[in-house]
Amino acid sequence: MGRKAMAFKRTSVPFNEQQLLNIFKSHDVDGDGKLSRDELKNAFKHLGSRWDAYRTDQALRQADANDDGYITEDELKKLVEYALDCGYTVG
Repeated sequence: MGRKAMAFKRTSVPFNEQQLLNIFKSHDVDGDGKLSRDELKNAFKHLGSRWDAYRTDQALRQADANDDGYITEDELKKLVEYALDCGYTVG
């Protein structure tokens, strides 16, 4: 008798806080310590967002406390909380 092929169910694991923090920080390409709209949009693309422009707008509404259009180091915690709520997964 032949071997039966085993089907493996692919599971996705949610990103944790530290992973998201590292991803967002890595998208600060100009190194100014804050995320611009374009840098934030690229981070959401990296996370696999199908609506990166929408996610960027929502993230800025949630995390940009001073309404300057940037996410600073002080605002990163709110950004990470928003991304966690979105349910992005690894894999």
